[in-house]
Amino acid sequence: MWSSPLPLPSPPMPFSPLPLPSPSMPHSPLPSPSMPLSPESDGGYKIMDATNSMTPRSARLTTAEVSSILSQLASASSRSEHARCRKSAARIRALAEESDRNRRRLAASGAAGVLAASFHEIAAAGDGSLDVLSEILSALVLVFPVDDEDVFSDIGSPKSLDAIASILQSGGSSARLNATLVLKQIVSSNKDLARAAASIDGLIEALLSRIGDPISPRGKRASLLAAFHLIGSSEESTTARLIRTGVVSLVLESLMDSESEKRVSEAALAALDRLCSFELGRENAYGNALTVPVLVKNMFGVSDLATELAVSSLWKLCKNSVPEKEAAAGEVGCVVEALQVGAFMKLLMLLQVECRERVKERATELLRFFNKYGKGLGCIDSKDFRGLHRPV
Repeated sequence: MWSSPLPLPSPPMPFSPLPLPSPSMPHSPLPSPSMPLSPESDGGYKIMDATNSMTPRSARLTTAEVSSILSQLASASSRSEHARCRKSAARIRALAEESDRNRRRLAASGAAGVLAASFHEIAAAGDGSLDVLSEILSALVLVFPVDDEDVFSDIGSPKSLDAIASILQSGGSSARLNATLVLKQIVSSNKDLARAAASIDGLIEALLSRIGDPISPRGKRASLLAAFHLIGSSEESTTARLIRTGVVSLVLESLMDSESEKRVSEAALAALDRLCSFELGRENAYGNALTVPVLVKNMFGVSDLATELAVSSLWKLCKNSVPEKEAAAGEVGCVVEALQVGAFMKLLMLLQVECRERVKERATELLRFFNKYGKGLGCIDSKDFRGLHRPV
């Protein structure tokens, strides 16, 4: 008996290929490890184009380009074309701020000399605005040389110093900062320029106003260092003028306000130490209630340089004081006040740590001084000297 045949398979379905994407259809590639993802606002992710995420490198500044810019500045300043001069100075500043490589290239190409000469020409002409001169200074501070007599002869000329004093008095905050930085370089370069700067009307007063600036520690430090060089390099009459203007009080107040600024403290202590070398400076220091406490406080915790300067200042004050006369007049003199605020123990501690030999010598001399007068004034006991490793 025949069985029914098995059913034959049906013919295959026709194959319809998927449509290929056309240029008008968006194509979303799958992410790969080399293609970074960034989060979308809806919680998903999008693929970032690596070519768009790269910042193009700035072109290398060539010597020819620097020469061209400096030539434009020199030409503009010689013709008193202030708009072009300001534009060229702004270009130099922008290039110097762009990278250290540019700054070195500009400095090596003599940019400071051209800027200083342009500043002098415009200042000498007397028709330049403070904005143009301020722009030149903003570029100059970025390429200032360590030692170049030609630069200092231009920027330190009487006309240039007059212009710097005007900027210190009337310029904006950034312009005043740059003027202070340039002035500090001028007065620290040599004594002749320091004396010339001190003779400019209004310059010392404008400089001292910068010491009390609470906004810019950099400007405060530069003004303190400028005052330091003016005190040591100028004539005694100039130093007296600085002291009478109130520099001692300003320096002490800056020490109170700069506890976290080590370099500002060092500059202030350097200026105070130099002021204490003059009788008028010591008189002002004796009369200020902050002097001894601030010096004792800065013996430790700032830096080795601050320790040396604080000890030196206190040594000058105590050495030139007359404790017996002060006690007879019922005054709390320098020695008594130093002992009251803990100078004795700090000096003992100082002799036990590593420090310069000169600092130890002055600390030892101060201890002898305190021992001589302190016991008579009832401030210390001879037992306080027990355990001292160095004889006093």
